[in-house]
Amino acid sequence: MKAHVEAYGCTLNFGESREIECLLEKHGWELVNDIEGCDLAVLVTCVVIETTERAMMKRIRELSSVPRLIISGCMATAYRQKAESIAPNAVFVAPGDLESISNSIGCAKAPFRAETTARGSYSIVPIATGCVGDCAYCIARIARGELRSRSVSDIVGRVAAEAQGRPREIQLTAQDTAAFGLDCGSNLPLLVREICALPQDFRLRIGMMNPKTALPLKGQIAEMYLQPKVFKFLHLPVQSASDTILGCMARGYTLSDFETIVETVRSQVPLITLSTDLIVGYPGETIDDHLRNLELIQKVSPDIVNVTRFSSRPGTKAAQADKKVVGWMAKDRSREITELRFRVAKERNDEWVGRELMALATERGKGNSTIFRTDEYKQIVVKEQFDLGGYFRVKINDATPTYLIGSVGDRR
Repeated sequence: MKAHVEAYGCTLNFGESREIECLLEKHGWELVNDIEGCDLAVLVTCVVIETTERAMMKRIRELSSVPRLIISGCMATAYRQKAESIAPNAVFVAPGDLESISNSIGCAKAPFRAETTARGSYSIVPIATGCVGDCAYCIARIARGELRSRSVSDIVGRVAAEAQGRPREIQLTAQDTAAFGLDCGSNLPLLVREICALPQDFRLRIGMMNPKTALPLKGQIAEMYLQPKVFKFLHLPVQSASDTILGCMARGYTLSDFETIVETVRSQVPLITLSTDLIVGYPGETIDDHLRNLELIQKVSPDIVNVTRFSSRPGTKAAQADKKVVGWMAKDRSREITELRFRVAKERNDEWVGRELMALATERGKGNSTIFRTDEYKQIVVKEQFDLGGYFRVKINDATPTYLIGSVGDRR
């Protein structure tokens, strides 16, 4: 039997799709790269913005020719009726529900597996699904529901299995990693401490944290990044630099809270790579709010800013909001923020030129290149192929706004 699995959207979706692949392989399915001649297709969907939703609908139509189709991800729960209208015979499974997928393919209930499911050079380990937030614009909150953390022992066992063999990158992922454990008496820093006690050689990338849940743990989070096995990478979405807009979004924190977390972490790890997100054109956003976003980028100097124009999602509170920002204005604001964030990122990356440091080979790049990651999770592109899963001494020769360019010397 042949199966084809596709995933779109966030790292959590891709982590769950890898678990589905592992489940299928465990029960004798052959994984194939396209739907030609396959018996089963599994689509892990994303509907975070309208354009992505349209792409999912198009892909569902294309996959409907496969004898059996399973639709998971956020569309399976948030917009099931829309998907059913074009794929009435599909099986719909809530995000991360491996037990239901097991039942749908007629196999025994699958335990949380201990064997590796690495695809490529890095591993993705989901630690929770759902969240404790109530953001007015977020369809993922509706799709995934309340927070459900996985057990510390299961996660640690999974990392141990994934880290066998060569050194590799392990990505911990969730809708909000800082919320981990709020439903079971644990927390993210405690989990990371348990993981880092493992004897295997790996580097841990910790996924997105909501400032609301990160704020009470800010001191412990800062100390967490001092562990040698943890990449110095903080993904902390601010979404807006306006407290008025943050209130409309129901994010549960202020701009000052965001800045406090950043300052606390940077006081312990000055070179940490800071990634943040901004939603541009949120209903009610004024020119002053836009200017605050620009001021924040200049003040905080994030290494990465993910800029998204507001997309109204049916079923969310924000879909009913007044004072919509017209499309051309949101587009202009997005362009201005993007130009600034690239300038700031280039300035920060230029500071690395001329350095020599050890970096982990993590991925194949375009053409003949290899992608390396520094301890600060800086991406270095080297235009040669090297074995993945090893540490190399790399010299930084040049920089762009999004990555560094280097050459390799000795391997450790």
